Amino acid sequence: MAGDSLDVDVREQNGVLVVRFSGRLDWTTYMRAQDVLLDCATKELVGVVVELDELVAESPALLVLFDVVWLSAAHWPGISLSLVVSDHRLRSTLESRGLPRHIPMHSTTSAAVAAVVRLRHEDRVDAALPTCRCLPHVAERITERACERWGIQSMLDVAPQVAVELVSHVEDDSPLTLMLRMRGDKLSVAVRTTTRFDLKQWHIMRHNVASIAVCNFSMGETPAGGGRQVIWALLDVPEDSRRPPIAVPEAAVFTHQA
Repeated sequence: MAGDSLDVDVREQNGVLVVRFSGRLDWTTYMRAQDVLLDCATKELVGVVVELDELVAESPALLVLFDVVWLSAAHWPGISLSLVVSDHRLRSTLESRGLPRHIPMHSTTSAAVAAVVRLRHEDRVDAALPTCRCLPHVAERITERACERWGIQSMLDVAPQVAVELVSHVEDDSPLTLMLRMRGDKLSVAVRTTTRFDLKQWHIMRHNVASIAVCNFSMGETPAGGGRQVIWALLDVPEDSRRPPIAVPEAAVFTHQA
């Protein structure tokens, strides 16, 4: 991908997306760089590594870009973002400015890739939803089957209703995608959409989810590039509620990532 003053190269290395920026990061290219990184994060490989040695920032303030993306990716889908900086002067500049504040920095790409924490027991569902009045029912049924498949029976009265709540609030002319993720003791229910919620809509939806959820939960919105957002709810799954997973024959509905 190329722009007037910023070039971006994206490649996969051992399950990690490696993004190399070269050229100038300024107020014109900031949003494009952010969109690229958020799009990479929502592709949901195990992590994103960003090579910075060939990037020149017009202002140190622009480096907050990486904190913004790190925070979004950490919340949803829960993958890591790290930086590769081998140039000592650039590293000193970053450290002296306190930027980025939270993100691991490495001297080589191989070290950054090797340091990525690979989450175990991850599973996922991506399902395109129909553009008809049965949409909430389909979302509910898909979520029920996922909970059965993952052996989290305690969530059968919670997660499907959260899915119904999310899709019922989205008004989108384009087909929606229901996205379910099981990582450790966290279950996320999410919808990819072009819809943007205002504060009143968020308040109503949070209130409704709070009335459904009998577990700890959080909600948010992660930009996914191209004008899309992922609206998500992250639910805690009680440890003592799990049962052996159930084999589900509807292979067309589910995709598995080891």
